[in-house]
Amino acid sequence: MAMMLELALFAVGLVMLIKGSDLFVEAASRTAKDFGVSEFIIALVLASIATTLPEVTVSALAAYRGESGIALGNAIGSALANIGLILGISAMIMPLKVDKTAWENSLFLVAVTGYATLIMRDGVISRVDGFSLIMIYFGFLYYLYRKHMTIDEVSEREGDPKKDALILLGSGIVVVIGARLVVNSAVTLAEALGISEAVIGLTLVSIGTSLPELTNSLTATLKRIPNISVGNIIGADILDILMVIGIASLIRPIQVDSETFSITLPLALLVMVILTVSLRINNKVDRKTASLFLGIYTYFIYVLFFR
Repeated sequence: MAMMLELALFAVGLVMLIKGSDLFVEAASRTAKDFGVSEFIIALVLASIATTLPEVTVSALAAYRGESGIALGNAIGSALANIGLILGISAMIMPLKVDKTAWENSLFLVAVTGYATLIMRDGVISRVDGFSLIMIYFGFLYYLYRKHMTIDEVSEREGDPKKDALILLGSGIVVVIGARLVVNSAVTLAEALGISEAVIGLTLVSIGTSLPELTNSLTATLKRIPNISVGNIIGADILDILMVIGIASLIRPIQVDSETFSITLPLALLVMVILTVSLRINNKVDRKTASLFLGIYTYFIYVLFFR
């Protein structure tokens, strides 16, 4: 009976993931038209906020419990996975041609990750450090607002911008809930089948917080809306570095473990730099760049678990 319930929850979660992602991508495209801005900018801000909810929750709870390694590792690890794995897979399916402004936001991602690296050098992210990260994010939002949108522009648009924005956020939450159902039920089923805790942790749980970005990015790619696919990933990474780490360190100062600082963070910076260069040169993530991303992420898994 319990097994049947878990299978049902898994199926429901999967449907929520797929259908939620479909609604999410379509709402993002409509919202961009409503507000008179590009799909990339909408994905960079609204889409990324919705899909980063799992990372915020996991890191905040981990910080509250004093589990610094999980709080920081989740944020940096997700940032690496978003580009190295998710964007790599998406661009292998179809080269992703995006707006000319994409590289500037990717460069901002590199800059804030560099800043985060500097404040981690003393081995701790204090509450003051965390507050500075959060303030940088709000400054970033203000910059985007001033550059890309005005109240007059919004009021002149046809359609219902508020409704579409709510659908976007609502479908994002559906995706997040679906991801949690899939992961939790999959873990329970795996345990019932006698699969080891280590294998479960390295596979099912580790990809759990990145499922929203994965499903939304793949859906946007298959619908041939690359701006949403790439914008969502860059926006999610900016949130991971600034808000996820910032909020967690406000709750409790984070101790920086050597493995995250010496392995995960440098590789995350590397894929961010490669992405920025690729976008600057031709405003595109092609299959060569995608294969490089996947190669770096494969190396990361090897170093982390099999060296």
